[in-house]
Amino acid sequence: MATEALTRTTATRTGLELALQAVTSADGFTFPNDGKTFLYVVNDAGALALVFTIQKTLDGQSATRTSTVTASENWILGPWPVELYNDSDGLVTCTPDADLAAGVAVFSG
Repeated sequence: MATEALTRTTATRTGLELALQAVTSADGFTFPNDGKTFLYVVNDAGALALVFTIQKTLDGQSATRTSTVTASENWILGPWPVELYNDSDGLVTCTPDADLAAGVAVFSG
């Protein structure tokens, strides 16, 4: 399967209704990042590890950042500094260790 591309919505003072997007790709997902972007994760199952690719290397070594979302909880992760997390297309890459059938939403404010 290919990496899934998520869409980002923008929060305003009048509010934002988050539209959850299911992620079922074992190859992970990407989302556009403006440095003020957040990822809302709805986790209806067991603990879930989300592995984010850091685009910078240190001493020639690549790096990742892992966030573990507790079972049956909803979390907001971010923001993502563009100089660390954005690839050449302005996207953040995340690989979950399980399907996110309950859903995620990407927003910035």
